[in-house]
Amino acid sequence: MKGTRSLLAPYAVALLAVGSVLLLTLLLQPLLKQTIFLLFFAAVAVSAWYGGMEAGLLATALSTLAVSYFFLESVFSLLVASLDNILGLGLFVLVTTIINLLNSELRTAKQHLQTSLQKLQVSEARFKKLVESNIIGVIVTNMDGAMPTAGYAYAEANDAFLQMVGYSQEDLLAGLRWRDMIPPEYIETNNSANAELTTKGVCQPFENEYIRKDESRVPILLGSALLENNQDDIISFVIDLSKHKQAELALSKSEERYRAFLEHSSEGIWCIELEVPISVDCPEDEQIQHFYQYVYLAECNNVMAQMYGCSRAEEILGVRLGDFLVASDPHNIAYLRNFIRSNYRLIDAESHEIDKQGNSKYFLNNLVGIVENGFLVRAWGTQRDITEHKQAEAALRQREDELRLITNAVPAKISYVDSQQRYRFNNKEYEDWFGLSASEISGKHIREILGESVYQSILPYVEAVLSGEQVTYETQLLNKDGINHYVNVTYIPQFSQEGKVAGFVALITDITLHKLAEAALKQSEKRLKTLTEKVRVIPWEVNANTGNFTYVGPQTVEILGYPLSDWYTDNFWAKHIHPEDREWAIQYCQESSLSLNNYEFEYRMLAADGRVVWLYDIVNVVRDENGPQLLHGFMIDISDRKQAEQEREQLLKREQAARADAETANRMKDEFLATLSHELRTPLNAILGWAQLLRTRKFDQTTTGRALETIERNARSLTQLIEDVLDVSRIIRGTLHLSRERVELGSLVEAAIDTVYPAAQAKEINIKCKFDPKLEVVVGDANRLQQVVWNLLSNAVKFTPKGGRVDVQLECIESYVQIRVSDTGGGIAAEFLPHVFERFRQADSSSTRSHGGLGLGLAIVRHLVELHGGTVSAESPGIGQGATFVVSLPMKAI
Repeated sequence: MKGTRSLLAPYAVALLAVGSVLLLTLLLQPLLKQTIFLLFFAAVAVSAWYGGMEAGLLATALSTLAVSYFFLESVFSLLVASLDNILGLGLFVLVTTIINLLNSELRTAKQHLQTSLQKLQVSEARFKKLVESNIIGVIVTNMDGAMPTAGYAYAEANDAFLQMVGYSQEDLLAGLRWRDMIPPEYIETNNSANAELTTKGVCQPFENEYIRKDESRVPILLGSALLENNQDDIISFVIDLSKHKQAELALSKSEERYRAFLEHSSEGIWCIELEVPISVDCPEDEQIQHFYQYVYLAECNNVMAQMYGCSRAEEILGVRLGDFLVASDPHNIAYLRNFIRSNYRLIDAESHEIDKQGNSKYFLNNLVGIVENGFLVRAWGTQRDITEHKQAEAALRQREDELRLITNAVPAKISYVDSQQRYRFNNKEYEDWFGLSASEISGKHIREILGESVYQSILPYVEAVLSGEQVTYETQLLNKDGINHYVNVTYIPQFSQEGKVAGFVALITDITLHKLAEAALKQSEKRLKTLTEKVRVIPWEVNANTGNFTYVGPQTVEILGYPLSDWYTDNFWAKHIHPEDREWAIQYCQESSLSLNNYEFEYRMLAADGRVVWLYDIVNVVRDENGPQLLHGFMIDISDRKQAEQEREQLLKREQAARADAETANRMKDEFLATLSHELRTPLNAILGWAQLLRTRKFDQTTTGRALETIERNARSLTQLIEDVLDVSRIIRGTLHLSRERVELGSLVEAAIDTVYPAAQAKEINIKCKFDPKLEVVVGDANRLQQVVWNLLSNAVKFTPKGGRVDVQLECIESYVQIRVSDTGGGIAAEFLPHVFERFRQADSSSTRSHGGLGLGLAIVRHLVELHGGTVSAESPGIGQGATFVVSLPMKAI
């Protein structure tokens, strides 16, 4: 409605003006008869002034109608009959139309003027804000150096400019001229700028310098323009370039240092660019393909260029990645793949490349990629030429291969051991002897390969050769199959240039056959003696060409139970050899008959009644130029001797086993007594020490309390040790009994945890519990069950390092209740797990062990659990990986 009123207001004013003039004219008609249009001119003028062109035209039309109707003949009629009246009306309309046009133009000009004034005010406010903000220096000067109003050089200057040149507003008003501030070398530049300003009204910004009040200079950027309203006045902006110049200087120096570094560096330095940057989120294969397509060498030093056979860097700039990084080499693809996976940063990475002449080159690279907005754009890097090093490595490997080939052909075990007694080289026969590869032996100490017992036996010879002596000795050595062999060992020292022993060569020859031959000779002599005392011999003769017997003595019936006729059938002897001896005995006979004139061997035959008969066969070979023709010899029954030997061996093994068990038991007893004395002495020393101090000295209440607390704590420790020993004694005597009652296992386990909690808290060990909510009250000996849980928890806390974790889990599994205690401690070696619950057994029983205890706790745990009808087991992945103890108690037993 408000908008509608504002639109109609001009027209209402026109109607009101015309109506008012009409009434006034009617009243004054006698006086205005000759000038009837006079007041209507005023109505049109007022309407056009107030409402504009449209209101003025409306007033003109209404005035014309009013005059025609009320004042011209015929009155009260719109019809105008007189020509004079028509001319009068026409002249009135023309004049009023001109009045309307003039008013409209005046009104439009006024509106434009108001708009321009508003814009000027906004522009002045913005300029004032810019000047007062002091972001840049702003000055207004006169072209000829005179102030526009008072004849001075500077009319206005903001604080930023004054601070820049070091002057104050008073200095400015005192007659400071801008030409006085310009250094002589910049006068010509300023004159050229003034000339441009005069011709164009504006000059482009240029670098200049001003002399400050303190005579120092400030670099600036100066731009100027003539004011439109006064062509003699100049407005200028001034920007301080001091920091920019300092940055340019620093950048220039940095560039100089960088160039000097490039020229004097012993390493190749380079920068590669990607013509088309690639997103770091692209797949690896796509990035590698992109590298070979778009990467080129953008910058490098002369050292790098020389690595590729060029004299200067300019000769190699612009080459593509594929021109020097061999794409067909899988190692290079892996090199680029590692560059991507390492977040575009590699250290000491090898690459295989080619130089200008196509020669293979190997480099050790350090490089870092530059990523901008998620795209890899370039990479900087350094590289060292390791081609000679790689060639030396290859030559060394070749010489090592040649040496290995030569030593592998020698029928001896050869190794080289350094001064630290570690293997550095072994031939294949040495590796095959122990069943280990070169990598498994190289770098290992000889103790690790030979074993402690063998190492201790040869240690004097090793020490002798490391002192510079050549050593030869004989010993026995186990091979990979566990078979003992007689060996002859020679150690030959190697001396360094300084005359010190750098290592030694070990030559090991297997002399088992020689030793066996010696033993066989002695045994043969012994058998011959036995044969003279008691003869159970079967003489025989065989055709070497057919393999059939031509004669067998009658003793065979008594010894083996076969009739003589059976011996003359084909392959009788081979068929009745014991199956385990058949293959090797036949092969041994055939091979020996071809090369030996006499040989002997032992084997087993099956008698007619199924008995196994041991025979000692002595063979003589009769041959001619065509080879063996006849074999004859004696089969001697040695079953009684073999049986006696077997019985003796078994007796010896039992005796050795008994001795080993006795030695083990004796050692365990000694270790236990030593441990017990140590564990008893520690608390006793504390008790006796404080007791003597309390008797001989006077202490304050705090110290006395601490002494009594120490005595009490160590007394409790002694009590626990004695209780453990008594429990073991009761277990051995079978007098340990249970007092069964209803037991709530959850409360029992929590009580045990509370007992060990101070010790766990002291080591910052976190104990976590997880109890099965379905667990019911059970029947058992509460004290003994708590002792089981306390022992397991104490061990877990004892062997868990500071900051570790112990988990306690109590749950029902089918018909069993299971208590599981796990820790993150030192773990248990696999070889000790089967013995962990044995009495007096400890993984570390040395006098320097880091944990106390008698080694009885777990043995007591096992016995108490078994008394409850349950089982206990231990699990551990290995040393340093924690351990888990699981107690399973059947519900029916509880």
